[in-house]
Amino acid sequence: MSSATDVLALDHKRREAMTAPNVDALSDLLAENVVWIHATARVDTKAGLLEAIGSGSTKYLSIDVQDETVKEIGGVVLIGGIAHIKAEIKNEVRDLQNRFTIIWAPQPDGAWRVVNWQSTTVRKP
Repeated sequence: MSSATDVLALDHKRREAMTAPNVDALSDLLAENVVWIHATARVDTKAGLLEAIGSGSTKYLSIDVQDETVKEIGGVVLIGGIAHIKAEIKNEVRDLQNRFTIIWAPQPDGAWRVVNWQSTTVRKP
């Protein structure tokens, strides 16, 4: 099995952890210094993202991905695609469609973890 295949399986676990929500599982999948850039251009930290999900202020109801690509480049794995996300943010349900790139990198302990996420809103016609 290749690193790209292994990491894609981990990314599916990340999506499941976000929708469960399972903050402990999600914490294990995020690097300590992860940079999470939302489609609104707001930059989040690991602590901020976990707090929002753990407190329930952000609830990921579903995450479905289309046009997924996986590339292993220079020791990291990049996954891109279009994420169709249904989320409840501060009690408002939103249907989001974002083109994203997520970068997974091996850590000193040998585990692969997310080091960066960035998404851009796909405008609806």
